[in-house]
Amino acid sequence: MFEEWYVKYDRMIHHLLHQYHITYDRDDYYQLALIRLWRLTQTYDPEKTPNESQYVYLQLKFCLLDEIRRRMTYQQRFQLMADESLPEREDLESEPLAIEILTEEERTWFIYRCEGYTLAEIAAKMDRTVAQVKYIRKKARIKLQENNDLPFQNQA
Repeated sequence: MFEEWYVKYDRMIHHLLHQYHITYDRDDYYQLALIRLWRLTQTYDPEKTPNESQYVYLQLKFCLLDEIRRRMTYQQRFQLMADESLPEREDLESEPLAIEILTEEERTWFIYRCEGYTLAEIAAKMDRTVAQVKYIRKKARIKLQENNDLPFQNQA
């Protein structure tokens, strides 16, 4: 049954990929849609949904949208900032504005990070969880990136 559906709905998958302007990792999205199509062949019940093509279209569409959202969320959550972009401890005195714009917790994180401590070590020193330190780091990085005077601005 999958081979029949593959022939029948392959163009629909390509249409959806084009509709959502998926060019990067297109093969991955195509494979994901094929897997979803295969699952649909296993679970489709014509008595519940008589319009097969509409059902398949909506299922594939939402499958691709869910994957796009998942990847966007991942990219936003784990946006990286190159650690080399942070100044050395000695450079902090030359950048007093960096210290002034940060809260006390953010300043503490910044100093520990410049000294080379890991997240877990910083969390232990600050008596916080790693997740809390990550949140502090995120807030501090946003403030530091928004400050155009710093040499490590807009490093992502």
